[in-house]
Amino acid sequence: MIIKPDASPDEFDSPFFKKNEQFCIRFENFITTQKGRVKGKYNAFSYLIFGKITNTKNWNLMYRKATFTSTGNLFISSKLQGPLVIAEWETSRKGTHNSEFTIRKKTRSDFIKLRLFNSSSKLDISTKYILEFKNNKPQLVSKLTTILKPLFDSNEIYSINHRDDKLKIELKTEEHHFDIFQELFKL
Repeated sequence: MIIKPDASPDEFDSPFFKKNEQFCIRFENFITTQKGRVKGKYNAFSYLIFGKITNTKNWNLMYRKATFTSTGNLFISSKLQGPLVIAEWETSRKGTHNSEFTIRKKTRSDFIKLRLFNSSSKLDISTKYILEFKNNKPQLVSKLTTILKPLFDSNEIYSINHRDDKLKIELKTEEHHFDIFQELFKL
């Protein structure tokens, strides 16, 4: 395996170590079957793994897990307890700089923004997200929302940004979602 543990010997029997190891093994297996490259490290508390797939478009994938605890620390919020798990999928889309947009979860201030600016709108498939764009609504938005609908439904999408010819999809998830990711090859 190319992704290596950076754990102390007493972590090897931990169920958390084994769970993270299995996650990394599945990641490495998927990337190598796509003729990609991987690198990264993991232990019982975290992992940071990277994959690069050269398909019709180059895709960079990153999965990161960090476990926070606030035992005995009054300055760390109880909201930070448990794992922070983030996945990022990124690719270049040359010649698409005129179709910049962001899809993100709504905030309280978005109610005012929706009234003041025409460049923001509710996302058709979910009321929990907002779409921001400069000119006309890009065609890529409807293609992405169709492919990523299960992740919108489960609220695992954190944000989608299309800027400077780069598409970046950020997820908060403990799953790989390789089946959904492979659908993005069709874009």
